[in-house]
Amino acid sequence: MNAFPTVLCTSRRLAIAALALALSPLAMAQSATTFPTQPIKMIIPFPAGGPTDFAARLIADEMSKSLGQPVVVDNRGGAAGMLGTTALAQSRGDGYTIGLIGNGLVTLTPFVRKDVPFDPLKDLIPLSKAVDIPLLLVAHPSVPGQDMKGFLQYAKTHPAQLSYGSDGQASLTHLTMEMFKHEQGLHIVHIPYRGTAQLTNDLLGNTIQLSMSGIAGPLPHVKAGKLKALAVTSAKRAAALPDVPTMIELGMKDFDVTTWFSFFAPAGVPEPIAAKLNEHINRALKQPDVITKLRGSGMEAAPSTQAELDGIVRRYIKQWQGIIKTANIKLED
Repeated sequence: MNAFPTVLCTSRRLAIAALALALSPLAMAQSATTFPTQPIKMIIPFPAGGPTDFAARLIADEMSKSLGQPVVVDNRGGAAGMLGTTALAQSRGDGYTIGLIGNGLVTLTPFVRKDVPFDPLKDLIPLSKAVDIPLLLVAHPSVPGQDMKGFLQYAKTHPAQLSYGSDGQASLTHLTMEMFKHEQGLHIVHIPYRGTAQLTNDLLGNTIQLSMSGIAGPLPHVKAGKLKALAVTSAKRAAALPDVPTMIELGMKDFDVTTWFSFFAPAGVPEPIAAKLNEHINRALKQPDVITKLRGSGMEAAPSTQAELDGIVRRYIKQWQGIIKTANIKLED
């Protein structure tokens, strides 16, 4: 009469013991040694063809060589990166799904929108920083002043007569421009856009006079003389535009802002596997050919440890919360 319950109980104990063994440090270390045994999916929360996609494919190719398994780019564009980032956060935490995510999606969006279905500090594991992209303040050639000094003289004496475009309400480019306006005491009208293509067209057509955006977009137009570069926001001058000064050089102390893309994995990835992914991401980013190609597109390779990326994310979250409060930027519905 009691044989079946006894067998069931014994089977349950064996299953629990097997699970405990599988989760033991030794088992995880052995798993990391053999990892990966199948292709890795790299989610990119933007359509193919942009700077993020370009960087991702460069890095994926190098990782495929060093890991011995294909690293396949999976473009998941939509909702300004929200769809792809959500897909990453909700993926299985086994190391076979990673993502190259922009800083706004982990340090801004979850804190200025009410409909974000993930918590970047709980649902994502930092793997490594990947690339830095300086922001570039550019103006239509018709705007008076050939440099920042001349521009500021005009802007301060003509309040509300200039407008600037950003990537959207509470985006990184919006907050950076608001920080600049606050420091300089400027009144420049904000025009939010849903994409950089229309923003660039309107800037070239003088519908708006200024933009603060990642350097990759306006770079060819600056080189062609169709737009006027005023300053970059990084601590050092951009290699792609070495004659353009930084905000810090122009007297704005501690004005160091870049848009950056970093690798994250879903929560639950065993630490030895996360460490192995960090190792191979960093190896790819240190390849001379990768560094050269990224630099040619206005990006700088920026490998890091997991702990360094975690600290960067937390620091940016704190920084932007202060700017949101100072600029009185309202939450989006």
